[in-house]
Amino acid sequence: MPRVVLDSERTAGATRTRDQIELKHKWKIEDLYASEGAWEKDLAELESEMRAFARCKGKLGKSAKQLAKCLDQQLSIVKRQYRLSNYASRLHDQDASVTLGQQLYERIGKVGTRMSAALAFVEPEILAIPPKKLDTFLQSNAIADYRHYIDNITRRRAHVRSPSEEEIIARAGDLADVPYNVYQTLSTLNLPFPEVKFSDGSTVKLSQALYTRYRSAADRADRIAVFQAFWQAYRDFRESYAGLLAGVVSRDRYHAEVRSYKSDLEAALDATCVPTSIYTTMIEQVRAGRPLLWRYLKLKKKLLGLAELGYHDLYASIIPSVEMKYEFVPAREIVLAALAPLGPDYIAIMKKAFEERWTDVYPTKGKRSGAYMSGSAYDVHPFVLLNYNDDYDSMSTLAHEFGHAGHSFLSNKHQRFHNSRYPIFVAEVASITNEDLLRLHVTGAERDAKKKLFLLGEYLESWRTTVFRQALFAEFELRIHEMAQAGKPLTADLLDETYLALLREYYGEADGVCKIDPHYAVEWAYIPHFFYNFYMFQYTTSFIASTAIARRIHGGDTGARDAYLSMLRAGGSRYPVELLEMAGVDMRSAEPYKIAFEAMEQALTEIEKLVESK
Repeated sequence: MPRVVLDSERTAGATRTRDQIELKHKWKIEDLYASEGAWEKDLAELESEMRAFARCKGKLGKSAKQLAKCLDQQLSIVKRQYRLSNYASRLHDQDASVTLGQQLYERIGKVGTRMSAALAFVEPEILAIPPKKLDTFLQSNAIADYRHYIDNITRRRAHVRSPSEEEIIARAGDLADVPYNVYQTLSTLNLPFPEVKFSDGSTVKLSQALYTRYRSAADRADRIAVFQAFWQAYRDFRESYAGLLAGVVSRDRYHAEVRSYKSDLEAALDATCVPTSIYTTMIEQVRAGRPLLWRYLKLKKKLLGLAELGYHDLYASIIPSVEMKYEFVPAREIVLAALAPLGPDYIAIMKKAFEERWTDVYPTKGKRSGAYMSGSAYDVHPFVLLNYNDDYDSMSTLAHEFGHAGHSFLSNKHQRFHNSRYPIFVAEVASITNEDLLRLHVTGAERDAKKKLFLLGEYLESWRTTVFRQALFAEFELRIHEMAQAGKPLTADLLDETYLALLREYYGEADGVCKIDPHYAVEWAYIPHFFYNFYMFQYTTSFIASTAIARRIHGGDTGARDAYLSMLRAGGSRYPVELLEMAGVDMRSAEPYKIAFEAMEQALTEIEKLVESK
């Protein structure tokens, strides 16, 4: 049996197997189901519920009591399916090579498609109820809790089809999932990542997780070697990735057309009632803010001592000689201290999460890359996946994902299931607010000038990666959908060309800010979020919104804290723009961008003064 590697032991460059990780650092999926048998039993219950639900067909308009009864039954079905899916996904993501995880993941995916088909008659039947009669229903206490849910259906009246058509659309779900599932398998299991030999003579076989570690290597030759090798792996498969991405864009076009939306963007954003103007305003405002990014990158070039800044240099610390190590257990305590302004009740949630193993911490062979939180197991607790690398970025990611976990915990506690699923548009506010509180706490406590420079550099990096980089992704996604809608085939060459042009525009190559090697144009193939249907713009809007929120809370404004926590507890009981208004932010205007960019400029000025005083 392989030896368990303790926290204190170095495993430089190695990807451990799952049985080498201490139990306390693996999520406790038995909180979902004690065994595969328990999962199978619950699946059988779901199948029974789905069959019984057919009796509701044609009866939703009989009375408010009957409508409420059927909606309660639907609620139970979806909640059960989410829990089953959560278990299968956690098994699959912790080690994609394990057959059981693959099997359950595929099975519950197909069940989800059948569930969508079984429930497809609900929205058309609700829309078939005469408006005056439905208004009468909504005055009844029996249906009062579903008012927002029903309003969210009736506002989309023009885009909902007949029951039979809705069932056909729902049954297309299996086909719609194919590109992403193949993408995940290719990227996680089948992509042959190369070995890289570093300047100190050591050799590392790259993976997605190890790429994120070594792309910031202090030695420039090592960074270039990592970039060249890693992106060559994607270039070797770029036609396959292009085909998968084209399939996703075709999926989005299908749904937009079948529901009579003017564009793929409108179809995607209307699902949560976000106006498209917020998306386009975000791109306009971030493009206008690029001079601040360029000012930062010029400073970075100076501090790195480079004659020319390359794309492979962007992740390097601006203070290469400073190593700030944050092992997981001490990092948890720092995060708790940083989040203290959110109050003792919020901190109690975080402690509960750490003590009860909500988190899968370290990268292991076959494990999904990146990080995420899943709060879909309504009656259990959120689950957090990390690939922790003992650095500041990992600690910041920890704070980020537990922002999501705290949001889901509060939403699930205070809202019924159908109102607990908060929109992504506000989800990232919770995570980035936590990141900002962490940064303000750590930077404010730091007295070492070099370390403070490092931390300010990390903050400015978060501007580059979460605001400018995500806006670039959002613009790329919008462009490829528009090109496909105009009839252009999304070939690998076209995707490379489009992505490279945006890289050069955002990073100021024409102004001599950053040189972009065309070899890196294939980066689009690395980004799984392009399969999520206009998801990434919300990272940028959320960062902008959370900047003001975190500053007020960190400064001790209890009114701002209480308003923010009220937004978290509200879950999805209101529309996203209204939820942010609860926290004091209006993303329909340019004002939040002005406030946020002022914060970025202040950080730039502070770091420039520290550099001058050295």
